[in-house]
Amino acid sequence: MPNEATEMHSRTAMCCQSAIAVATPCRMRSRVLTTSAVLVLAATQLACSADSSPTSSTGEPVAAGQSPEGNGGTPSQDLASGTAGAGEGTGPTPAAPVTTGTAGNDTPATETPGTGTSTPAPTPTPVDPSAGAGPKPTATCSVTKDGAGFFTRTSSASSYVAYVPASYDGTKPVRLIVGVHGCGDSAMNFATWGVNPFDTRSTQDHIGISVGGADGRCWTASDDAKVLAAVDDISQCFWVHQKKVVLAGFSSGGELSYRLGLSQASRFAGLLIEDSGLYAANGNPDGLLGNASWKINIAHLTHTSDPVFPLAKVKADWTKTTAAGFPLVTKETPGAHDGTSTDWATWLIPQSASWVAP
Repeated sequence: MPNEATEMHSRTAMCCQSAIAVATPCRMRSRVLTTSAVLVLAATQLACSADSSPTSSTGEPVAAGQSPEGNGGTPSQDLASGTAGAGEGTGPTPAAPVTTGTAGNDTPATETPGTGTSTPAPTPTPVDPSAGAGPKPTATCSVTKDGAGFFTRTSSASSYVAYVPASYDGTKPVRLIVGVHGCGDSAMNFATWGVNPFDTRSTQDHIGISVGGADGRCWTASDDAKVLAAVDDISQCFWVHQKKVVLAGFSSGGELSYRLGLSQASRFAGLLIEDSGLYAANGNPDGLLGNASWKINIAHLTHTSDPVFPLAKVKADWTKTTAAGFPLVTKETPGAHDGTSTDWATWLIPQSASWVAP
C-alpha cells in the first residue's frame, strides 16, 4: 500500500499535465517549484480529489457538469489570473476578446500586460464641413435686389444674374450652382426657372447664378471663360464653398457644361445636365472623359422624344461615361425638347446636395 506522500505525489503528477498549460512547469523530481507552480499545485490538489466523482458538502455524488456546491462555486484561486478570490461563486470566466477601432482600420487595440484589459482606439476626429471651402471673403459688395431677390453683377468677362438664399448669413460656406441657359434663352430667365426654381426657392440652401453674355443665342467654346469669371466674382462677395461648385446647363448650356466641367474638373463638384449631349460638346467625348482630372459627378435628365438630342445618342453617351468610371445618374421622362422648372426643383438640383470635389 502506498503511503500518503506517495499517493499525493501520484495525484499531483496526474494533474501536472493540465497545470502546465497555465503555470510554470512542475519540477517533480527535485521538488523545486516556482511561485506560479505553488499556486497551480494548490488548485490541482483541490481539483484532483481522491475520488473520481465529486461530492457535495453533504457527501452525495454530484452529476457531471454541476458544481459540488450546486451554485457555480469554484476555488477561490483564479487559475487564469493568479488572483486569489477572483472567481469566488462565479467560476473562472475567460476574458472575452476586445475589438476596437474604426471600420476599415486594421490597427489592433493595445493590450495592457497583466491586466486583461484593452486600451480603446482613439475617437476619429469629426470631418470639418468647411474643409476646402476656401477663405471667407473680405470684400464688401454692393448689390441691388429686385422684388424676387435677384440681382445682377458684372464679372471681368460678362454679366450674370444671382440669387442668394435668405438663410445665408456669412458665417459658413455654402454651395454654388452655376447655370448656363439654352439657345435663345437669357441669363435672367434661366436663373428663375432653372438654378433657382420657384417651387423650392424659399427653402433652398444654395447660391444660384446664371451666366450672361450669350442672351438670345447659343454658347460657343469662346464663352467658357465667362463661366469661370462669374464663379470668381461671386466668390469675392459671398462665402462660396470651393469644393461644392456645381455646373448646370440646359441644351446648348449642357454642351458647355460637359466641355468645361470635364476639362476643368478640378473646379467643380459635379454637372447637372438637361436635354443635351456629351457627343455634341466638342466632337471628342472620349478625350474629354479620358483627360478629366477626376471622375466628376454627373446627373443627366433627358426627354424621350427630344428631337434636338435624340435619346439613342444620349444613351450611347451614358454607356460611354459609365464605362469610363464616372458616377452618372440618369432619368428619362416623357416630352420633347422642353425642360421644366419642376425637373430642376424635384430631381436635378437634389442630386447634387452631397457632392464634394476632392
